[in-house]
Amino acid sequence: MNESGDYVRLERVLGAGPFREIGQPRAVATSPSSGFIVVGGEPVQPQWHGHDVSERSRPHAGWNPVAVYRSDDLTCVHQITTLWPVNVIACHPTLPLAAIGTGQYDGGWFYGGELLMLDLTAGTAVSVLRESREVRQIVWRDAQTIDVVLAIECDEDEDEFGTTSLACSFSRAYWGGATKGTLKPPYRETPVPDGPETDPTVAATAAIEALCEERGVSWTRRRGVWAVESLPDGRILAALEDVTLECWSPDAAEPLWRLPAEGTGYQVRTSPDGRTAVALAQSPRRSRAADVITDPSVVTEVDLDAGAIRATRDATFPAVLMSRTDGWWALRDAEFVRGAATGDVVLYHPDGTRGARAELGQYDALNHFFAIRYAPDLLFLQGRPDRHWLDKWVVAVDAPEGTAHRLFPLAWDGTHLFGGRGAYLDDRSGPSLVHTGGAVGDESPLLGGRKAFVVRRAYPTGEPQWVFTADDRATDLDLDGDLVYVTFNSGELVVLRAADGTVHARQNLRVDGRPVIPLSLARLGPGRLAIGTQDGRVLVWG
Repeated sequence: MNESGDYVRLERVLGAGPFREIGQPRAVATSPSSGFIVVGGEPVQPQWHGHDVSERSRPHAGWNPVAVYRSDDLTCVHQITTLWPVNVIACHPTLPLAAIGTGQYDGGWFYGGELLMLDLTAGTAVSVLRESREVRQIVWRDAQTIDVVLAIECDEDEDEFGTTSLACSFSRAYWGGATKGTLKPPYRETPVPDGPETDPTVAATAAIEALCEERGVSWTRRRGVWAVESLPDGRILAALEDVTLECWSPDAAEPLWRLPAEGTGYQVRTSPDGRTAVALAQSPRRSRAADVITDPSVVTEVDLDAGAIRATRDATFPAVLMSRTDGWWALRDAEFVRGAATGDVVLYHPDGTRGARAELGQYDALNHFFAIRYAPDLLFLQGRPDRHWLDKWVVAVDAPEGTAHRLFPLAWDGTHLFGGRGAYLDDRSGPSLVHTGGAVGDESPLLGGRKAFVVRRAYPTGEPQWVFTADDRATDLDLDGDLVYVTFNSGELVVLRAADGTVHARQNLRVDGRPVIPLSLARLGPGRLAIGTQDGRVLVWG
């Protein structure tokens, strides 16, 4: 423990910059009375075609960030999250107060959202509408009156009003005293024509760039560091949105090199000698007619000394990447929409030569992700042929033959569990896997009614040696000989003793007092960690 009582201390922030907390800007406003800048952002959702870590327990709010910044130096002073995306922000003409409109159509019936009043001095927000409604526009007419455009409540209202947009006004003598549910229906709404569909990020991004330029700094978008790895010489690799792979020296202000991506870098596996790496990137899903299309993943083999691409290969399917310690690696077909998907596993020799193929059945991001560091075998999860999400087993695929062997059931008492991240460990207690996962459904007797777990299991037989349970999804795991490091989507780092699973330390991760959400983790050395965050930073802790 350090003097603050924390287990680890933040040493360095890689990828830092102004307005980093909000991801992609969606709405920007400046308070005329206080000079604060209020920004609503769009984060990377904590899920991709290979893995889903988006579910977390109450009382956590949604993922959508709103941050308050000082105008003079752009320091973040407050940060909250909202349940729905931010559509509009309007600052009160005389009070340090911002009205924030959030919401969206749920795709099937309702238009949900909130009208929030954010106290810019205290950093607290209240939802003032008594019912959930999407808020599309806000204008302060004067210090007492606010004009708002709401969405209709549900689809059937469009037939009645001939539009999905309804205008109304609210007046109060003093808006600083508004409390939760202050504004009660009926709202005496008037139908107004729907405005043109526009991308709010375009204007918001231009506003952020202008604010930065006025202050002599620059803004670049960084979001979603899905993978970090350490190299023997101390360098750190990261994969994130728009970046297949980048390489940092821990004390550098800029990356040593960067390989851009048309999409997001999600996974990276380094060779046993640390000289090369294989990185997996994925373009965004796209729509075609009534279908959602996931394009094949792009796999890049990289020379880590020069940051040069050795080879690029388009997988024939959206893939997940697995590897073992001798350098063999594999791509598994992660196509979920296509019902005929076989879950092919294609093996690759350490030199990149394509090898044998195995079939493990259909894959989905919730059930089948199983990424194990330092594994002596290529490990996967396999379900039933007819119902692939049930009765999952841990299987090893031999290289070079491509033969699959069942090792042990994922669930040690028949409960419906799903996989996650983990690491292989061979210590005084013998060879084992320490891995994360969770329960499908609201309650799991196996986990004492909680949603997530970390388990140590004998390898290759699978007997559980200890179980740690949690309420929120684990996002990544690494270990050394004595300790297991686990990050959670609540923003917490938990350190467990490898021998018995007891808690050695736990800490809520913060940067300059503001909470961050960890998506990835790698051990740099004894007591030192690199943690990749949802907002695009790489944090070096020691």
